Amino acid sequence: MLNSNTFYKIISVLLAVVLWAYVIEATEPVKRQVIPDVPVQLLNEESLTARGLAISGEANYTVDVEIQAKRADLSRISAGDIVAEADLFGYSIGKNYIPVTINAPENVTVLNFSPAKINVVIEELVEVSRPIRVNFIGQFENGTEAGGITTQPEVVKVSGAKSDVMTVAYIKADVPTTSLSEEETTVQANAVAVNRSDDVVSNVRLSTSFVSVTARIYKVKEVPLSVEITGEVAPIYEVTGLDIPSSVKIKGSRSVLEGITGLTASAIDISPVSSTSKIPLNIPLPEGVEFANGYENMAVGITIKPVATTKFVYTSDEIMMEGVEGASDIIITTPQITVIVSGSEEVIATLKKEDIQPYLVLDAESLISATAKVQLRHEKPLGHITVDPEEVHITLDQTE
Repeated sequence: MLNSNTFYKIISVLLAVVLWAYVIEATEPVKRQVIPDVPVQLLNEESLTARGLAISGEANYTVDVEIQAKRADLSRISAGDIVAEADLFGYSIGKNYIPVTINAPENVTVLNFSPAKINVVIEELVEVSRPIRVNFIGQFENGTEAGGITTQPEVVKVSGAKSDVMTVAYIKADVPTTSLSEEETTVQANAVAVNRSDDVVSNVRLSTSFVSVTARIYKVKEVPLSVEITGEVAPIYEVTGLDIPSSVKIKGSRSVLEGITGLTASAIDISPVSSTSKIPLNIPLPEGVEFANGYENMAVGITIKPVATTKFVYTSDEIMMEGVEGASDIIITTPQITVIVSGSEEVIATLKKEDIQPYLVLDAESLISATAKVQLRHEKPLGHITVDPEEVHITLDQTE
């Protein structure tokens, strides 16, 4: 059995612990602490929707809250115990600085919080339809691609603040290549709004969260392509290059592709062409056949140039003036203009300076601006004509 000294020592220690706990509880000083990034809950957002309005941009607002409490209480406090709210009721289009209110547990005192107001941009609520673009994740075997692709729905409605909605280019639906086979397969894919850079636009609502994508694996085959070129460019031009595709890649089921040995495009008439350009091809496809990726917009490239050029220099005295009375009192202060003419070699070879007459059509606006555009009158079949400068300066003759 414990002797009396040991017993009293134990009792003394126990009493000391009890007294220490009591003193700590009764006299513990309060401490301060900052709780960062407390989420702000937006109240009455539905009132904006009812009035055809919506919040623009990411609606993720936070505040830093400084609180005061006893040490023991502080150790148990987290951001989830602090409630920050901002009421949207009554606000309208534009930048709105909305006060934030803070609610904390009873044993906690809120000393300060920042920001005291949040900047909420409110815009018109709009809704548009956007196409769905299926994006296949993973690699296909060589000589194969996805084909027969359909989606349900065909488009998705996007709603939200106008500036956000208008950045949405299409709805992306990711489908793993491993989920497809040569038999028709339907896959459920997430619908994601993205912009032209393929970045996700999150602050919008979609009419559906999922898209049903139906597709199958098609074989790819390259076949010869026949293109007939008809007509001729105008005599003032010369064709210096003609890029005609000789083949095209198509895709379809094995059985369908076996019977296709070549394709013929609709004839291309080049007679209307007056500049270097690409002329789209119309290539009829058999039923069950599609263009392979990258071959959907095939075209004939044509490069042309004027066959001959020449230039003439006209002084200000050689430019006629028309359109207003008293034109003789008006002086052209631009010393000279240069006219560069292109056309057929036959026409350019016999073209004289007198065959082209530069003139001005003057009106009240030109008199006020003190400038007038140079126009040209000619009867010969000419091609491209440039005038340098295109406008000349004019003024009233005040020597009399």
